[in-house]
Amino acid sequence: MKSPRALRYPGRRPGYTRAQLELVRKMLDEDATVVEIALATGLSKPCVYRIRRDPAAAEASLAKWGD
Repeated sequence: MKSPRALRYPGRRPGYTRAQLELVRKMLDEDATVVEIALATGLSKPCVYRIRRDPAAAEASLAKWGD
């Protein structure tokens, strides 16, 4: 039997894939602008800002959904 914690809904699915997250991280390391990253990945600017602000949370969000 699974624990009640394991049965909890993991929240809203992230609006990005692992490949998009990796590309955002790579481009941030190369000092690309948020607009350039958004255009290259197809993500919204707010999404890029969220990933830039807290990359660990972005990674954890993907991990919760098994991506």
